[in-house]
Amino acid sequence: MKYAPMLLRFANKFAPFSIAEDIVHDVFMNVWGKKIFLSPDCEIKKILYKAVQNAGIDYLRRLALEQKFVDQQAIQLKLKELDFYSSAEHLFMRDDLMEHLHKQVNKLPERQRQIFYLFYSQGLQSNEIARKLNLSVRTIENQLYRARLILRKKSHAYFNYGTKSQRIRETETLFE
Repeated sequence: MKYAPMLLRFANKFAPFSIAEDIVHDVFMNVWGKKIFLSPDCEIKKILYKAVQNAGIDYLRRLALEQKFVDQQAIQLKLKELDFYSSAEHLFMRDDLMEHLHKQVNKLPERQRQIFYLFYSQGLQSNEIARKLNLSVRTIENQLYRARLILRKKSHAYFNYGTKSQRIRETETLFE
């Protein structure tokens, strides 16, 4: 009872009052078994002040570490949010591209469009399409090549990035 008020005022300089009470209480609990209260009064004050100071430093370090963790979590959350928005933007752009490509596919000559849909929409192989349409495999592959070429030319604005092979792969994967 004698030392608590002055230690609370001291602890309250670096911690909120409720935390300061906990710090002082913990210090009393830690030093109680060490029989420091048998020492002279000036020594007891020094020991208690030093113990409260050290407990305060520990509290502030823990608080800084917790704040650092919270800040890192907030940054990670913001990065994930930005990543979500960029992926959502990619989906919107992909929808626009798909709409554009479907319009362009519908403008292909009828036989070429039919071969293109059988290959990409129904997943038939060139030899299966050839049998179904009574055409040669080479004709089917030629028509697919020409259809891709037309679509790439008419869709170049959507693929103004990367190398030619990257753009070709992107076009081909849209219909998978």
